Amino acid sequence: MFNPGFCGTKRFLDFRLFYRNQWTGYKGAPKTYAASLNMRYGDGKIGTGGYFFNDEIGPFKTTHASLTFAYHLRFDDVELSFGLQGNYMQQTFNGTKVTLHNQVDRSISLFESSKTTAIDGSFGLVLLNDRFYFAVGGNNLLGKEMPYYYASTPTSIGKFKNEASYSIGAGYNYSDNPNYTFENSVMALYTSGVPIYIDYTLRLHINKVLLTGVSVRLKDAVALHLGFNIKNQFQVAYSYDIVTSPLRKYESGSHEISIVFSSNLGRDQVRRGFNGRFLKQKFQYLL
Repeated sequence: MFNPGFCGTKRFLDFRLFYRNQWTGYKGAPKTYAASLNMRYGDGKIGTGGYFFNDEIGPFKTTHASLTFAYHLRFDDVELSFGLQGNYMQQTFNGTKVTLHNQVDRSISLFESSKTTAIDGSFGLVLLNDRFYFAVGGNNLLGKEMPYYYASTPTSIGKFKNEASYSIGAGYNYSDNPNYTFENSVMALYTSGVPIYIDYTLRLHINKVLLTGVSVRLKDAVALHLGFNIKNQFQVAYSYDIVTSPLRKYESGSHEISIVFSSNLGRDQVRRGFNGRFLKQKFQYLL
């Protein structure tokens, strides 16, 4: 979702579900539902897919739908993936969920519910194999404005602007013992007008079945992870955020659940360029 360059870099079929309930107990706190599907084919050179997600924050409800295409340049031990994405956004603002200091402020009191839409784009570039990756990407590159109007007249009441955001990330997997694999990743996200988001995650995979780990989000939270893999194709994971920002006084943590199905569906692994596609492949079981 942050970088379309990852499209088709896993297995032939990769399907993911995601739910996040942030800052539990805080009125109007964010809730996010997401689903993504991507495929790898054309001897492993092409990835296509898309995602759908719904974000609810206070009076705003935003729905995104995307289509993604990626092309993979293949070398003996790495791939370089170029990804492009088109995004359709629909946003609803419900003025009845806004508490006004001045109850006769007509800019919102007449604006009970209204919808607006926009189309934007994203790009991504990823250098990877099954042991490391380095990625850069950008979202909302067009910076589209989403205008709102009074329900009864075409008079403009305001605009919601999508700011472009840029991400950079890296990951490295390490194992001295095949029963214990350490998965490291770090990501930084820049958006104009807000602090830079930095997240470091360390996960330990035990016997290719159990996973546990921790994330540190700078000036935000510490997240604890627990999950398990089933037959090297399914993964279910849960994380709980311990908020470290001043919001900790008003909420009781954040909950996040993800479900993954990733499989080659019995296809020829070597000839078709799925598993076994890297010269020194070691961690192909990681989902």
